[in-house]
Amino acid sequence: MIDRNWRRIATTCGLAAPVVALGAIVLATLLAAPETFTWRDRALSDMGRYGTRTFYLFNGGLILGGLLGIPFGWRLWVASRSGLDRLGVVLLWIATVGLVGVGVFFIGHTEFYLEADLHAPAALLYFGLAPFAQWVYGTGQILADERRLGLISIWLGIVHPLAWLGWLLSRVGASEPMAWFAVPEIVAALAFGCWILVLALGQYPRDTRDRTEPAR
Repeated sequence: MIDRNWRRIATTCGLAAPVVALGAIVLATLLAAPETFTWRDRALSDMGRYGTRTFYLFNGGLILGGLLGIPFGWRLWVASRSGLDRLGVVLLWIATVGLVGVGVFFIGHTEFYLEADLHAPAALLYFGLAPFAQWVYGTGQILADERRLGLISIWLGIVHPLAWLGWLLSRVGASEPMAWFAVPEIVAALAFGCWILVLALGQYPRDTRDRTEPAR
């Protein structure tokens, strides 16, 4: 019974994680001062700079959302049926740690702690591994006859490189090569967040069903 309760809690964390992280990002874009963030001239992480009105909202949302994703990764691990599934979960965990790192190692954190700037490595960890987590986990699901979930995972993973490639092509020959950088960032974040939400929604009915079954 205790194990079932933990599984339900972990699945609930999976439902909450993307809502918290994406909600904080979207709300921050609405509250940010023009000198802090605009879609054309800034990256999303600029909203996490110390001294901005969105500092706590943006970084706190990323940290909390990432932390909520860790127990949900355990729930997926428990439900995994193959090594590919588990490898996908490991990649999900690492990407989630990267997300937490983006909030912890905000732009300019070296003025307060650590000499090495870890913001860029954390962001690369998140954006770089997130699609691979989706592709690997999705492949494992297809091999386990969960074709629909597997295809959703893979296609949402494909959104990442398409977003970045589209942005890169749009900047060829542009006078401002880094303009609109926040657009592929938010697209990639949405693709990953939606994937987590799909997985959590898939697990929730099973956990609810387990709750009605007598413990053996």
